[in-house]
Amino acid sequence: MSLLVAAGYGAKKIYDAHQEKVGSNTWVLLQLPSGRFKSINIFLAKIFGFFFIWLISDGGCLHVIAPFRHFWTYFYHILLVTLNEGSTFGLELLGYEVVNNYRSVAILGSYGVIVGNHCVGFGLTYGFAALIISYPAPWKKKLWYVPFGAALIMLSNIIRVIFLAKSTYDKGGFVELDQHDFFNYIIYALIFILWIIWVQFIVPKKNIQTAEIEQSV
Repeated sequence: MSLLVAAGYGAKKIYDAHQEKVGSNTWVLLQLPSGRFKSINIFLAKIFGFFFIWLISDGGCLHVIAPFRHFWTYFYHILLVTLNEGSTFGLELLGYEVVNNYRSVAILGSYGVIVGNHCVGFGLTYGFAALIISYPAPWKKKLWYVPFGAALIMLSNIIRVIFLAKSTYDKGGFVELDQHDFFNYIIYALIFILWIIWVQFIVPKKNIQTAEIEQSV
């Protein structure tokens, strides 16, 4: 649902870019009646294309094709190790003695946090990258903004695990579900803010127009 909302906002910004009156003949392609809708359709088609790739990659191919399964799960492995080590480092900076293994992080004497594949943020990072890549903008901007956003998503996830691990230590039990969900909503909000910054400030309307003309040549 959040991806659809973000895609809808992006489509609106593309439409608004086409609404601007440009005097130069360079923009004649964008002034055609079908131009604005064509560019929006291309953007949305890319989004749904990325979504389809995710469905077949994280679903069918993951369980059917062994070589692909090793390739795809390696991304989960990288994110899991980064999240685990980052959370452990943060807790140790706070002065706690930490016990961790491949799937869990815990302050000594507590239940800790079990980290599943759905907790590493692969889907969120993929969705964020799909939005940025699909949006009409110069590639030099995409090449720095995608890693920047992915790093912020991972940092937020690390902070989330640190707080959850500390909560299990302070309360002496498991983390309540509503508290876990609260941190999820914070990460969703962060991704949406990154998206707003991208379409509102990083990519001016003239860059949307330039990118679309380059793609049409």
